[in-house]
Amino acid sequence: MKKSDARGRSWWIVLVVIAVMAVSAFYVGKLRLSEIPDRAIGHSPAVPQAGAVRDKSIEYEVTGQAGASARVSYIEPGGRVVDDRVSVPWRVVLRTRELTTSAGVLTQSSGGAVSCAVRVNGFERARQAGSGTGGSTVANCLVPVA
Repeated sequence: MKKSDARGRSWWIVLVVIAVMAVSAFYVGKLRLSEIPDRAIGHSPAVPQAGAVRDKSIEYEVTGQAGASARVSYIEPGGRVVDDRVSVPWRVVLRTRELTTSAGVLTQSSGGAVSCAVRVNGFERARQAGSGTGGSTVANCLVPVA
C-alpha cells in the first residue's frame, strides 16, 4: 500500500514541472518574436537621412555695352538648352530642386565687348570676358556640376 501512496503524492511534482516548462516556453517565445535589437546576430543601426532637398537658384548674367544686341544660349534645369536674342545687360534666374544639374551660358555679340557670369545660390561659379575676331565677341561660362 505504501507504493500507491508514493505514486499519488508524486503527481503534483510532474504537474509543477510541466507548468514551469509551459510558462518558460511562453516567455521564451514572446522574447524571440519581440523587436529587441540583438547586435550579436547582425542588426545594424538605421541608415542616416540624406537631408532635405533645398531649392537651388541658378542665375545667368550677360553684360556689355548697354543696349547692344546679343545672342544667348543657356541650360535650363533638366538639360534643355534655350536660344534667345536679348538686349545687354541681360539676367535670368532659374529655380530647381534637382540635387545636381549642369549650368552654363554662351553669349555672342557683334556690338562690342561682352562678358558672362553664372551664380549658383548667390555664389559666383563662373565668369568670362568675351574674346573674338572679325567684330564678333564670344563668352562662354560653364559649370559642369551645380
